[in-house]
Amino acid sequence: MRHRMPSVVNPEKRPLRLETIAGASQRKKQSQRVWHRLLASVCSFVLFIIVISIPNIEEDQNAVSTSEGVVGPPSFVTVVLPSVVNPEKRPLRLETIAKTWGKASRAVYVVHNANEYPEGAPIEDGHTTFPQVCLVPETIKFDDGVPRLEYVIRAIHNTIDPDFAFFVNDHTFVLPNHLHQFLKLLDCSKDLYVGHALKGEKETAFNSGASGYVLSRTTMSRLIKEWDKPGSRCQAGNVSKWLQGNPGLLTAKCFQEVMGIQLIDTRDKEDSSHKFHAYGLVRTITGNVDQWYLNKHQQLDSIFGIDERYHHMPQKGALCCSKDTISFHYVEAAENIAFWNILQKVKQQPDSISDEQIKKTMRQDWPQRPEIGAYAHPLPASQSPVWNDMIKVIRRISSGVTS
Repeated sequence: MRHRMPSVVNPEKRPLRLETIAGASQRKKQSQRVWHRLLASVCSFVLFIIVISIPNIEEDQNAVSTSEGVVGPPSFVTVVLPSVVNPEKRPLRLETIAKTWGKASRAVYVVHNANEYPEGAPIEDGHTTFPQVCLVPETIKFDDGVPRLEYVIRAIHNTIDPDFAFFVNDHTFVLPNHLHQFLKLLDCSKDLYVGHALKGEKETAFNSGASGYVLSRTTMSRLIKEWDKPGSRCQAGNVSKWLQGNPGLLTAKCFQEVMGIQLIDTRDKEDSSHKFHAYGLVRTITGNVDQWYLNKHQQLDSIFGIDERYHHMPQKGALCCSKDTISFHYVEAAENIAFWNILQKVKQQPDSISDEQIKKTMRQDWPQRPEIGAYAHPLPASQSPVWNDMIKVIRRISSGVTS
């Protein structure tokens, strides 16, 4: 504090001078209070504007939780192609998908007969509810994989025209929230071909059709233009008979060798776990997958760079699956329901449901053979240590389903 020494000039007027100084000081303080209040009001108003301008994160994360499917950007569809496994049970699988992940994943069922899913509206009708159906012309038979894929991509692009299309088959299990969040990070104006990459020793790298792959609008548009070019190596008639029967490989070869579109490593950046899985929950966790599948990971260092830790190989146990897992495969109708229900249950009560309750519910609801199909494995025995990893994965990925 500063001290004022008495002036020797006109000492008799010092009280008046002190009174004047005090008055000026008081007016200054009052003026400062007014400005402070005004500044506080302005700051409060600015803060209010900022707050109401920020999107509601919780609402955004739950955008795929509506009964009618995903709302808001990005626009996308999940194209459900026919599986070659147990085709006679396809109508049941389509019906089950509609009750689980189909609506929120904006499923479009590719059908050869409208009776496969009579409840679905044709994509040409412009409906906003899902699942919808894409009816293939009679001239394209069930085994005509290449012409069917070409027809479907053209139809999806010319009618719905989504930012992205996720191509799966009716044995795939999709986690809609995670798919939506994954696509939000991508740019549909750029070429895109992403999924779970595989590569044989002497073959073009490709993304697994079982676990699903994503194409952007730009890529679909360019692919259609390439198909329309006479003599293009992307046309089925200009390649070997073997490639004509493998639409996924033919498309991948077109993307890389003609269109210059390369694959992307989609594993989780935190722990290198996969997001797209070509097997069901049990086989993915136990690591009991086919040797050919493991072999097609051995060449991935050559296209993605050397992975010193895992060499791009799938991992067993809880490390198998990213917290942002998007898909599994070889999931029959009964397992689809049981899988979806336990994930929903854990998501709705993550803190109150115990590990033992998760295990008990799964053992009660999960189907056995023959319902799970020939390519899926049943749940482990009650005392198996695999349950520790099973429960960890269920908790970890439960945010991917809608409530």
